[in-house]
Amino acid sequence: MSSGSQIATYLAPESTPGETPDPATWDTLRLTGNTLTPNVSTEVSAEKRETRMQGGSIITSLDYSGDLAGEMSAGTFDKLLEAAFYGTWTTDVLEIGADRHTFTIVKAFKDIGVYSTFKGVHIGAMQLDIPEEGKVTCSFTGMGLGYEDGETDPTAAGTVNPQTTTVAMGSATSVGDILVDGATLAGEACISALSMSIDNTLQTQRCLGKAGPGALIATSANVSGSLTMAWSKAAWNQWKKMLTREAIGVSFPLTDAAGNEYTFELPEIEIDGELPDGGNEDIVQVSLNYTAKNTPIKVTRVLV
Repeated sequence: MSSGSQIATYLAPESTPGETPDPATWDTLRLTGNTLTPNVSTEVSAEKRETRMQGGSIITSLDYSGDLAGEMSAGTFDKLLEAAFYGTWTTDVLEIGADRHTFTIVKAFKDIGVYSTFKGVHIGAMQLDIPEEGKVTCSFTGMGLGYEDGETDPTAAGTVNPQTTTVAMGSATSVGDILVDGATLAGEACISALSMSIDNTLQTQRCLGKAGPGALIATSANVSGSLTMAWSKAAWNQWKKMLTREAIGVSFPLTDAAGNEYTFELPEIEIDGELPDGGNEDIVQVSLNYTAKNTPIKVTRVLV
């Protein structure tokens, strides 16, 4: 029998995709969920049998994927952010690029002594959610090149860093002034909820004689999301830009009580959304979807 509280996740950056460093340095991740798993694709035999029974199936492909979900906090997900952006932190600035970062990730069921190891894990997508009320959450979709499991702890021979201890961020206490085209809309058209996703459109290269991926190749970086804005004349002025496809710029900081800060900048986004409606006792808000274009998005961090 096993308890969910005894599932631990360890991450080690790789120098060569699919090869675990020896010795490795492992980060113990702070997660709310880890759905990494092998996925088997099969094809059932079409042979006719005298018994009328099916003839079983063959494996056509293997994939290794899942989501690493957590609550946003300073210093906890910096390596995963770097991999999701396909960029490299340079003087604490990270932007969408073409730098591949891969990991070996161990999913440990500690109370029963079973360890699942995913190698060559790429971050194919990420999601950041800032709700109207609640915790700021994030998730990273991993796709791996290989998998093995057993009863020997893969982290035992390396160095294991403990979990970070920074405070989780919340929508009421951690979100600073959200700027639209460099100006705050506070008092005119406040933003009450915001999300951002990056999809690296990861493609799987199949190779004959190999069930798992031969390679994972990033293609277009598709950045999109949504924002909810209090309806006002200022909000209308932004909303109507969808009719001309005029881009707007949005930036928002996430901070904690210690002074750690991450500022996300989306220099050019196109928005879409319907005119809002509301009942007698409703606050009128407009829900907008957006897609980033042309200029790479970036995040700047300040760690204290």
